[in-house]
Amino acid sequence: MKKKALFGLVLVLSFSMTAAAWDVLGHAYIMEQIKGGPQNANGNEIYGITSPDFVNYLIGSPYYDWLYDQTHRNFMRVWRMAGSGNKASAEQSLAMGFVAHNGVWGADHVAHSSSLVGDPSKGYVIDRAIMLEAALGQMGQWTAMGIGEEAYYPLRLELCHNIIEYVIDIQVWLMDPAIADRVIAAAAGRDGSMPHLMKTAYAGLLVAYSQKTDGPLTHPAALAMLQSYEAAFQQRVVLYGSLFKATTLDGVIENLSGYLSALANQVFGLLIPPDQVGQILGAVLAMGLTADVAYELDATVEYVRNNLATHNIVYGTPGHMSITSAPGPKGRDSK
Repeated sequence: MKKKALFGLVLVLSFSMTAAAWDVLGHAYIMEQIKGGPQNANGNEIYGITSPDFVNYLIGSPYYDWLYDQTHRNFMRVWRMAGSGNKASAEQSLAMGFVAHNGVWGADHVAHSSSLVGDPSKGYVIDRAIMLEAALGQMGQWTAMGIGEEAYYPLRLELCHNIIEYVIDIQVWLMDPAIADRVIAAAAGRDGSMPHLMKTAYAGLLVAYSQKTDGPLTHPAALAMLQSYEAAFQQRVVLYGSLFKATTLDGVIENLSGYLSALANQVFGLLIPPDQVGQILGAVLAMGLTADVAYELDATVEYVRNNLATHNIVYGTPGHMSITSAPGPKGRDSK
């Protein structure tokens, strides 16, 4: 990848070093399996389940914590603004995906708060990040990077959180390399109703909240912020998916290594050569810390599907396929 192109990727993708939960491919896999497989999930559902993380572009602003809570905990507002399932529409496909992402009873809850096949007192990604931080310390990686002191533990855990997410996405790609193409197509072709959905769900609330901060917003300013960051996130998903447009595992690791090396420098001031990043990714895969991730993902599919049904997240005219009519996910051994 050429240096100029890589720098452009860093600018678009830099927010991703802020510890989401599942990353893009993991979320896409969950959505597709909720619907019974890739053949049943549409692009708006796939993009929708990734989309609440657009809020990470606001990190450092006075609105971030509040808007994160709105998108990950007050998420049902999006479903209501899309019509609460009274018709089959692209906007409701986006909203169903958006809701499935949530941190209360959705996919993020499993990754961040309560693993289904691992330690239920921690999210799956959090649990494995803690394990990885200790393992890399024993290997001398933190000392070699100059961040071995105790004061750097939060930074090390943040790095491990992100490494685990990327490794999981590699494993999702290994199960289904074509998922990268579907993710790219879903983001590139996401319906134009998405900006309107964000506007109706959150713009007015954001204006009201901003009056309590040092950066009060007008309604046009709040609308422009939401729309521009969602558009930037859409571009990020397309570009992130392109990192997995390779024919071999080595090719995917090479693409991610160049990106992560530049990102570590851009965001944290860490000088980690791409070769070293690639070695770390390969070592984490070899460690097997996430060897059971297919079971965790499939358990998450069942968990989120059941919660969507419980909360009546179905949509369409009578006879239209709904979330509750999809068959169960395939187990790892049947893929």
